[in-house]
Amino acid sequence: TAALRVTDGALVVVDAVEGVCVQTETVLRQAMAEKIKPVLFINKVDRNILELEVDGESMYRTFCRTIDNINVVTSTYEVEDMGSIEVHPSLGNVAFGSGKDCWAFTLKRFADMYSAKLKVEPGKLMERFWGDNFFDAKNKVWRFEPQSKEGRTLKRAFAEFIMDPIIKVARAAMQNNKEKLKKICGKL
Repeated sequence: TAALRVTDGALVVVDAVEGVCVQTETVLRQAMAEKIKPVLFINKVDRNILELEVDGESMYRTFCRTIDNINVVTSTYEVEDMGSIEVHPSLGNVAFGSGKDCWAFTLKRFADMYSAKLKVEPGKLMERFWGDNFFDAKNKVWRFEPQSKEGRTLKRAFAEFIMDPIIKVARAAMQNNKEKLKKICGKL
């Protein structure tokens, strides 16, 4: 805890597959005692993509559980004079990635990338990329339920705009499918 007294922040790294462990709670409790606001990095997302072959929607649900667990711990040890310490992807204090493969992202990165194409300002897009938000491409409208007016099933925005493209790139790269990679990168 002596090291915590001279730090400006706490980067809490949680395994995307294993989730929050006992040691995570201990570190969070110590950081909170020193009034250090945490930011969250959900690591080993590559395992979900390549090893477990999980889809974007399943990853979203797993990430939600992890974030909820972190917020339960932080609210337990919250001190009034610290202000809000909630971690939430749309606030920009949650990142996802793979430390081993040296890549990571926040919702802001994708909001900046898609902003012009979707004609939505990045801050608003960050909010739409998380939660029960679904984009109906045919009608070019956002919905809060996973069905269009015509009854078509819609994908959650996080899966459609963020995880599915990452999954496609990763799997094409692992299969050494250069044509598919060129096609995907051309669309970006």
